[in-house]
Amino acid sequence: MSRTLTLCWRSVVAAGAAIALGAAAPPFPSSFPPSVPPAAISGTVPYAVPLPADIQNPLQIRPNFDYFSWQSFIALNWPAMPGQRGVPNQPDNPSVFLTAKPGTPVVWGTYKDSFDLFGQGTTPPSPWNSDQSQNPPCGPVPAGQRALIFSTMSDTPVMGATATKQAFSFPLVDQRGNYVYYDVRYDKAQYEFIVNNGFYLLKNLAPAENAQFGVQMPMTTASPNVLGSIMVKAAWRVATGKEDLSRFYATKGLVYNPVSKKCSPQTVLLVGLHIAHKVAPFTAWVWSTFEQVDNVPADAGVTPKPPVPPNGYSFNNGKATPATNGGYDHRPAYPPVANPTAVQVTRVNAIPNTPTGASTRDFNAYYRNLLKGTVWQYYELVVTQWPFSPGVGDGSPYQLMQNGGVYPHNAGDAFPVNGAVNTTMETYFQTQNDAAGAGGNSCMSCHYRAGQSDFSWGLNRRAH
Repeated sequence: MSRTLTLCWRSVVAAGAAIALGAAAPPFPSSFPPSVPPAAISGTVPYAVPLPADIQNPLQIRPNFDYFSWQSFIALNWPAMPGQRGVPNQPDNPSVFLTAKPGTPVVWGTYKDSFDLFGQGTTPPSPWNSDQSQNPPCGPVPAGQRALIFSTMSDTPVMGATATKQAFSFPLVDQRGNYVYYDVRYDKAQYEFIVNNGFYLLKNLAPAENAQFGVQMPMTTASPNVLGSIMVKAAWRVATGKEDLSRFYATKGLVYNPVSKKCSPQTVLLVGLHIAHKVAPFTAWVWSTFEQVDNVPADAGVTPKPPVPPNGYSFNNGKATPATNGGYDHRPAYPPVANPTAVQVTRVNAIPNTPTGASTRDFNAYYRNLLKGTVWQYYELVVTQWPFSPGVGDGSPYQLMQNGGVYPHNAGDAFPVNGAVNTTMETYFQTQNDAAGAGGNSCMSCHYRAGQSDFSWGLNRRAH
């Protein structure tokens, strides 16, 4: 490791001390590294990744990043302050989180969504604190009803038949025969950066993308504590009345049906969550992805084997047939159709079981126990991906693909290089072969292709 990079890491270690934590938690297992701070139930998003001064390899510090992912997950799913978008309600009071009523709006759920930012054509997006979207596709929101304006993860900026399509891919149909919907949201720093610079318009975005380092969005720093850019992508399935709602974060919203082209009130269940956070000094972002534990059967080798969920898996029938190849048995027709066939899904890339005693699986066990009694005990971290050589804005190792950059080295030596996918959002890209056309089967390999837009495909594809 170079001297320059070592100094970067040490600056992060110093910043790590500034992470705001709430109530004390039970002590971590003794196998967890001493550089990982005690866990806490806190509504404050971490301002840095706490890291040791001496770093030998990326596997050594996976626990530090998994800790960062879990603390971020808790903070972003903290009950939101009523009337204040993106602000946690009493972030230092764990009881607010632990006793939240079902369906309580959470912090990330109050972020502005893709339709707010890019669904307005050339009309300026509404101010951050505006209650209503302009020209909402489902019409005015009824009193007491929360609007969930689902957007496609493809390159189309409008509602319609594409509202269920995965990025560069196909729709996903759950075991109840319903399409999965996708929700893409931006925090205040990122939203206002795009709006204030007029980057929702191609005429303003293109020159910035052609600069040496492309667009550079605000970065989270710990000295001083300033929250930068956070992107959140969520996968939701429609409740049918056959689910145990105590196992899901469930909320009510107006859902656009891509077949009938009408909106109707539905209860929707959170089944997948991507968190991308541009936190210093990681110019290529830190990527965390979570799933609800009932999505698919547990990975091979997990012992003891968890029982089949009370109401079955969301995306697997619990049987060996139909068989899957690449993690799925078929790719549904597109555009969506009435009465689609459920997709049989399995996980190809196992949740990491390294390093021994402090693996992602170990952190999942600890945090799920910490959150016992809440719906969040039924969620798990699938993987954290980050640039091991973070870069400091000098273009090395961060180099845009359009300027000759090559993944993974010029994306900051991503770790892990491949296999960082979510079964609900990259269902058909779980193998490198299937994902070749999208740039690879990981968050960073795909988003590096939008490096000129600061790793944001939403900004890259949806500007007008």
